[in-house]
Amino acid sequence: MNVVGFSVLMATYGRDNPAYLAEALESLAHQAVPPDEVILVEDGPIGPGLREVIEAWRGRLPLVSVVMPANVGLARALNEGLRHARHALVARFDSDDVAEPDRFVRQLAAFAEGGVDVLGGWALEIDAAGVPGRVRRMPQGHAEILDSLWACPLIHPTVMFRREPILVLGGYRTDLRRSEDYDLWFRCAKAGLRFANLPEVLIRHRFDASSHLRHAFRDALERALTGYRGAALIGLPLWKRLACFVPLFRSMLPMALRHPAYRLLSRFDPRRRSA
Repeated sequence: MNVVGFSVLMATYGRDNPAYLAEALESLAHQAVPPDEVILVEDGPIGPGLREVIEAWRGRLPLVSVVMPANVGLARALNEGLRHARHALVARFDSDDVAEPDRFVRQLAAFAEGGVDVLGGWALEIDAAGVPGRVRRMPQGHAEILDSLWACPLIHPTVMFRREPILVLGGYRTDLRRSEDYDLWFRCAKAGLRFANLPEVLIRHRFDASSHLRHAFRDALERALTGYRGAALIGLPLWKRLACFVPLFRSMLPMALRHPAYRLLSRFDPRRRSA
């Protein structure tokens, strides 16, 4: 395999857990093929805990700090990080997840074969203590991903993409609070970019019942509207456009019922049936 240089793109902000960030960075340091640069965008002021973690890892990882004077949100932070990336391939990663040691080996091999612009994979859900839960599986091929794009069949922090086409599309939309990746995949599809998912776990993704606390009704409404517009953009049938509103109804349930509803509805997830 011809290994090419690649960048890892992350963002952190003041409310992030320093212990999670340390675990995330440690997982990057133990990759079979380490990144050539880790672009870490500081989205506004960060506390001493996060600062201590970043400085502790600066000598062990090729960290490139991009400092935003004020909190601007994930989309703007990622766009700024993209502008600093020096390599043609960029891997997204979240500050509270854990990368499997062979993540980048697998993704670089797939890019070396050609025919893909945006490449994700599966994720193992873990809770706050790192206890594993279910494996979040996604469809593999381009046609299957396009067919279920309304259900967002790409797990953002698993994705590696070609930097130049994303920049040509204008990067992430900055007027969206939590749907920046969802919107981007629709625009990638409209532009003719090729998708794929590796049928294997690439990251351990922190997600449990408390995760629903971070998703307010307005975020769910934004996501539903983003999905509806995106599905229309690429010509998906009306029922798939309307299906984008199912998570919105889940967000209207009492907090104690949201996670059980999420688990129940996951049995009918079209991404799992096409995986």
